[in-house]
Amino acid sequence: MRVIRYSDANGTLKLVPELFEDLYLLARIIGSGDKVTSSSYRRFRASEGDVGEQKEVVIELLVEKAEIDRSAQRLRITGKIVSGRPEEYIRLGSYHTLSIGGGDAITVWKQEWKGYVLSMVKQAVADSKKQRLGVIAMDDEKASFAYVRGYGVDVVGEVYSRLSKRMKQKDYEKAVADYFTEIAKKASDMRVDTIVFAGPGFTKDDFRKYVEDKGLELKKRTAYVAASDAERSGIREVIQGEAVSKLLESAKVKREFDLLNAFLAGLGFGASFFGVDRVKEALGQYIAGSVLVNDSVINDAGIKEALDAAYLQKVEITVFNSDDDAGVQLRNFKDIAAIGKSLASGRAR
Repeated sequence: MRVIRYSDANGTLKLVPELFEDLYLLARIIGSGDKVTSSSYRRFRASEGDVGEQKEVVIELLVEKAEIDRSAQRLRITGKIVSGRPEEYIRLGSYHTLSIGGGDAITVWKQEWKGYVLSMVKQAVADSKKQRLGVIAMDDEKASFAYVRGYGVDVVGEVYSRLSKRMKQKDYEKAVADYFTEIAKKASDMRVDTIVFAGPGFTKDDFRKYVEDKGLELKKRTAYVAASDAERSGIREVIQGEAVSKLLESAKVKREFDLLNAFLAGLGFGASFFGVDRVKEALGQYIAGSVLVNDSVINDAGIKEALDAAYLQKVEITVFNSDDDAGVQLRNFKDIAAIGKSLASGRAR
């Protein structure tokens, strides 16, 4: 994420999303009633019945909905046009959808920029400068490929080995070689700095030997660690494990897992709270040391009140990706939770 300009007086923030996770963040912080301005295209018809032609325009929308199109890797923002230029190609009050991709400048106006929302933007800017990590969890049946992104874990594909113990030795060896070759190719294509290969048994070790024997160049830093399986749970295990903790010490996804575990630990002795009413109560009694909230609900009125109170008290606020594993678990606790000050200060030490 690249911030171009922020004006507290005007309530505007101009920025350029650079990665898909930046678009994901914008989808969460842009809410109904905000205004956004960006370049787009409108079909202009000189007369009725004219097929018309696409004209490039700059449009300001009063937002009604912002959502991610994962297949197109774009952010779509729908609302009514409140201004634009050139004026002859703009019809005020009509509906339009802005399609925002990586590299597209966008200006966002809010009635009030909450401190925790600005903190999310600042974190995205900082995350863009950190190394990117990929995880490939494999066994003798399949390999799962995932990116550890700023907003969470994104499993992007799988490769199956199609191995069978009924195969003749020669056919089996060829199938293994084909399997490893495909994994190596996809690993090379991953846009990351480091890849962690993980899994149960000896498959990951056999793959490592195959890569070395064949002289394959993955063009990435690599690490090999144990994991229980080649599923999403195995990937989560890798991220939480000590072997890669140094790579993820400051990564958002690692913080989410750590905070969630602290919250769960506190439930047993009354040091954790969940649900907006209980969190507000904890904040009202000044006993909340950290607040966890899913990004899918940060625009809800009651949630905003709780987050405003937390921000005024300088209580740590961590916004989870609601679609990721930690966020899914937080959803079971009504999307918002608080860790008591005693437990939060213990974590800090």
